[in-house]
Amino acid sequence: MSGFTDLRDKLKSMTPHRDNYKKVFEHNNGEKRKHRESDDEESEYEERRDAEARKVKSGIKQANIFTPEECARIEAKIDEVVAKGDKGLYREHTVDRAPLRNKYFFGEGYTYGSQLEKRGPGQERLYSKGEVDDIPDWVHELVIDRLVAHGVIPEGFVNSAVINDYQPGGCIVSHVDPIHIFERPIVSVSFFSDSALCFGCKFNFKPIRVTEPVLHLPVLRGSVTILSGYAADDITHCIRPQDIKERRAVIILRKTRQDAPRLDSDSLSPSLHSSEKRRILKAKRSHRKADPDAAHRPRVLEMDKELQRRSLSSRQRQHSDNGSENSRRRVEEREPSSRYTHSHNTHDHAPARRVKMRRH
Repeated sequence: MSGFTDLRDKLKSMTPHRDNYKKVFEHNNGEKRKHRESDDEESEYEERRDAEARKVKSGIKQANIFTPEECARIEAKIDEVVAKGDKGLYREHTVDRAPLRNKYFFGEGYTYGSQLEKRGPGQERLYSKGEVDDIPDWVHELVIDRLVAHGVIPEGFVNSAVINDYQPGGCIVSHVDPIHIFERPIVSVSFFSDSALCFGCKFNFKPIRVTEPVLHLPVLRGSVTILSGYAADDITHCIRPQDIKERRAVIILRKTRQDAPRLDSDSLSPSLHSSEKRRILKAKRSHRKADPDAAHRPRVLEMDKELQRRSLSSRQRQHSDNGSENSRRRVEEREPSSRYTHSHNTHDHAPARRVKMRRH
């Protein structure tokens, strides 16, 4: 007898490799299925990203209005603003200095970022009236009036003008212009060099890193960019360090909401007496006069600092190793036979003298 009671068992015994093929087939099919799922997820991600980019584009308008000659004239005026700020001739809250980027508020200024007592969107507040300087006449004549004439903004729309002056490598982190502070649209005009505005990025620091944007929008010298809808309200925008290769300035023109929250004068520094405020302000202005180039002195970005720290650490380790070697040699010179010969006196078994190593 063959010993098989079931024909299927007999067939299985005659083709034992079929099970292995089946397992391999199922395994390969599973891998293919996973691969297809991965491809499907990536494809779905790209589709969502493209859909969001289309939404962003729907809220952006750009126009080339200013000629190179007009740009040069406006840029000379921006230089005058910078020089005046360096001399401390503006009101305290007109000028806001940061590494590789200075802001000049005119008409209306507001608290943001590290200035906020409570961090987060919705906490921004307008300064009380008179805390920043008025919008310069040249901004009205050379910029605002031109935009009104081209139908970009209506007459009387702008009551807030900000000049952002970037040095190479400067940036502004991802943000949404406060919806509770400013009406839409947000209008900006670029000067000095070409750059880019990025949407949907995330910043990380130490070292500074920026994720890929949902949309990378080229911004040319003399061009006007108008943000509204999805581009202004539903996605963040930023200026990345790698997009500022030369000095670049932008004039941002906005209208504040009538119901925008405003700081009281006394709430700016409630713990300081007015005399103390004046003393601090005077010290700030004296520093600006003594060092007018401080505002534009390039700082080393965090990514460069990291390289410097690594280099310094390497040098310190090398120096420490050299110091240890020198100390060892000095000990050997003082006790040349202690390691290589044995004496027969009573000190043979005495504990070795401990030598304190100095770290240079």
